[in-house]
Amino acid sequence: MENFLRNIKLIDDFTTEMNISKSEFISRLKRQVDESSLGVFSDFGDVFSSSKNEYKGVVNYDGFKFKRKRRFFDTKMNVATVSGNYRQVSDTLIIESQITGFTGIIMFFFIFAMLIYTVFIMTFIFGTAGGDKPFYMIPFIALHALLMFGIPYFIIRRSVKRFKYDLEREFHYIASKPLNS
Repeated sequence: MENFLRNIKLIDDFTTEMNISKSEFISRLKRQVDESSLGVFSDFGDVFSSSKNEYKGVVNYDGFKFKRKRRFFDTKMNVATVSGNYRQVSDTLIIESQITGFTGIIMFFFIFAMLIYTVFIMTFIFGTAGGDKPFYMIPFIALHALLMFGIPYFIIRRSVKRFKYDLEREFHYIASKPLNS
């Protein structure tokens, strides 16, 4: 399943190398991420948060897992989460990150929609009384299904791509900030 999601670009990996110590980077990253759970219903309180931090999740010495917080009137549809770890090799910190856009609620949506369309098409084909069946409606149903599955796919894919770009910039910004910040 993971290889399939990588092929359709709903999971992406990247590695970042920086000249900073591991402990310094972790302390700087912790200042940018609010400590919070990343559950399915954890996004509802984000719009009322008074924190200026852009991200929420968990950052510790072994690794990290966080996502962008929802904002009021935010139209970017941030659904991707990042998880990763870091290791120090001499003076270089190597950060290995994996961005995932496919969450449990999205999987539920796709399974539910697939079930609804299957039942609808089967009822349409086999459930009409009489001999006059309007088969010309099937292309319209197929087009509607294509849109209902395609639009979320492209939203998730764009979210993963944008989150990767933002994180690469954020990691370099965190590493290059002055020590007193």
